[in-house]
Order: sequence, then C-alpha cells, then structure tokens
Amino acid sequence: MAEASDIAVYQKLTEMADELDEIAVRGASLVGNAAVTTASRNLRGMATAVYRHIMADRDKLDS
Repeated sequence: MAEASDIAVYQKLTEMADELDEIAVRGASLVGNAAVTTASRNLRGMATAVYRHIMADRDKLDS
C-alpha cells in the first residue's frame, strides 16, 4: 500500500465526515442519526488534529 501524506489523510477524513453529515440529514431514525452525527464529529476532530500538525510543521519551516 502506498504511503499517504498528512494532507491526503486530512482531506480523506474531511470527505468522510461530509459524507456522514449527508447521511445524517437523510437519517430515518433518531438513534441512527445520532450515531452518524457522532461519527462525523469524531472524524472532524481527527482531521483537525492532522491539520494542526501540518500547520505546526509549516510554522517550523517558516522560522
């Protein structure tokens, strides 16, 4: 398997969270909607952590 860059990981996590948000809007049950919304929030949290890591690395390069 090919290595994925941090930016590719960030983009994929964000894409997956967007998909889950779309599913949540169409959710048939409150329980299913809550599960999908929670999963989306978790993915966005992971994406945010990766993004902050990317930006920290850029700050180090700029100084």
